[in-house]
Parts: sequence; C-alpha cells; structure tokens
Amino acid sequence: MQSLTCPAEVRRKILLQKEIPPLPLIAQRILSLAPDAEVSELARIIEQSPEIAARLIGMANAAYFGWPGGVRTIYDAIYKVLGIKLVKSLLIGMAMGDAFDVKKCRGFRPERYWFTAVVTAQLAQGLFPFLPQSMQYELENVHMDGLLHNFGIAVLAHLFPLELSRAFAGPPGDEVPPTTERIRTAMGVDQMQAGGWLARKWHLPRNIVLVMEHHKEPGYRGDFWPIVMLVAYCERGAQRLFSVGDMGREPETEALLGFGETAVDKIRRTIEGQLEELKTMVALMASGE
Repeated sequence: MQSLTCPAEVRRKILLQKEIPPLPLIAQRILSLAPDAEVSELARIIEQSPEIAARLIGMANAAYFGWPGGVRTIYDAIYKVLGIKLVKSLLIGMAMGDAFDVKKCRGFRPERYWFTAVVTAQLAQGLFPFLPQSMQYELENVHMDGLLHNFGIAVLAHLFPLELSRAFAGPPGDEVPPTTERIRTAMGVDQMQAGGWLARKWHLPRNIVLVMEHHKEPGYRGDFWPIVMLVAYCERGAQRLFSVGDMGREPETEALLGFGETAVDKIRRTIEGQLEELKTMVALMASGE
C-alpha cells in the first residue's frame, strides 16, 4: 500500500491550531481542579454542558453501576454512584471525543473503539490496586489512562478520514497485517505517534502521554512502564472480549505485573458478567443515545 501522507504532514496538522480544536473548555476546567475539590464544584462545571450532563446521569443510572432508586442530579451521580475520579475520566473522554468528527472515516467503528476504551479503563482501574506499591507511582487513578490510550485513532479519523479508511480496509488476501502496521504503511505514522503529539499539545498528564505513545510496545521499559504495560494488557483483553466474548489470560504479563490469579479472576468475572450493561455505557460515551 503506497503512503498517501507523510509524518511531517500528519504532525503539522495535529500541531496547527486551525486543524485541531483546542482541548475542550470543560476538560480544561476538570484537569485544573484541585485534587481535594468538592463534589459541588465539579457538579457546577458539568451542569454548564447540558448534553454531557445528561449522558453522565444516564451512565449513573445504567445497570452496570447497580444503584437502586435512580439518580436525577449531577451531584447525586457523582456523590452516590460514580465518584469524583471516575467522573473526571469519563467527562474528559466524552469532551475529547466530541471535539472530533470521525463520521467521514468509513472504516472507523465507534462501537468497537468506545467498547475497547471503556473496558480497558474499567479493567485497568480494577487491577491497579493489585500492582506492587513500587509500580503505582503514587497515582490515584488510571481510568483515564485506559480510556484515552488509543485516542490517536480518533485524531487520524478526524484529519485523514480517507487514508485511515484505506488502512482499515487492508490488502486483499488471507494474510492481513495488524491494524497498526497497516496504518503505519498507509500514513507514515501510527495512532500512538498521533495521540502522543496531541496529548503533548494539550499538556495532558505525562503518564497518559506515555501510555498513548508506547502501549503497543511490549518491550517498553521507560518511565511509567508498569502503567503502560497494565493498559496494554487490559486493551488486549478488551479486544478479545469484543471479538470472541472472552478476555483470555496472559500468565507471563500477569506475573510481571505481580497479579495473583484471584485478583485477575475477580475482575474478569465482573466485566464478563456485565457485558450488556457495559454496552449501554459505551453507547452513552459514543453518542449519548
């Protein structure tokens, strides 16, 4: 497949303000909140965006979270059901997703993209406490790392819809290279580079930047490598769950991250047992429907 773009062109379009929207205001405000911000302060920010507020209440009422009696206010959605950390992650994911138009890219599958993002985030957050203390880097929340790990795909779909569609289609024949390899061949860059350029332009936290840039590199051992490896492991499980309905196991990776079988099995059962509820949550992340 002949390259239709070049790395310099892709990078230029990502870094030029007129080509890529700025980080949405609601996301800027959430990222700037103090770690000890009150629920009411976060609720006030959310209420300024009625569409996102409605989607958030929909998530809080989804069966996945199992809250009896229903939720009617943003404050209750945060305080009673979701919690500040999870709400911050979900809101930034929705706000960033809304900033990009991926509809022109025929090969982009929003349901698969958001399913993988949401399940990766839920798995990563569930397994994070089981990492050895030395691997946690004093981070309090890795949900956002999982949710945004593959955001470079949305960036490329927004800027280069035709080229990315061709990459998704792949060459004829039985031997179809992996998606990342096809993207790199068609465009001269991959989604990790694109995501990293945007994350740095938007001044996202460094651990998120490194997860975006290196989650497809099994041998990565730079800064925050256990977080990068955790998200990559969870992404592979999410992809298998979407494709075949089972996350599978990776004993070597689990051992390297210090996970015991009990911890992994517990999180797996939770996720696999609530697939339909997760799909409802995914629909709300993708479109609010």
